[in-house]
Amino acid sequence: MTYMFQVILGKNEDAYALFSALRKNGVKGVVLPAQSLKSALLDNKEESIPAFTGLRHVVEFSHDTNYLVYCIIDESRLEEVKAIVRSVTDEIKHKVGIMYAMPLAFVEGLE
Repeated sequence: MTYMFQVILGKNEDAYALFSALRKNGVKGVVLPAQSLKSALLDNKEESIPAFTGLRHVVEFSHDTNYLVYCIIDESRLEEVKAIVRSVTDEIKHKVGIMYAMPLAFVEGLE
């Protein structure tokens, strides 16, 4: 079985170390920048959020970019890739990040 393995990092201290470790172990994938729903709403200039409306005029909110890592891996590598993520980042342990895998019905175009 083939899986779509995903990691979402909520803090970025270990992001590039994770990217490097995955690549060194032959895991190919895609990294996309992401933003939480909360920060996206705070950035919204069209619609005001009652609790934050006054603060927006006083404080500029700076939002770090979160990262989504997408990898397509074979079932035989699933535990290995999970171990790599755990070894490089504490985010999963501290519940500020998440990793999961979903089975894929088919994959075309990858070697």
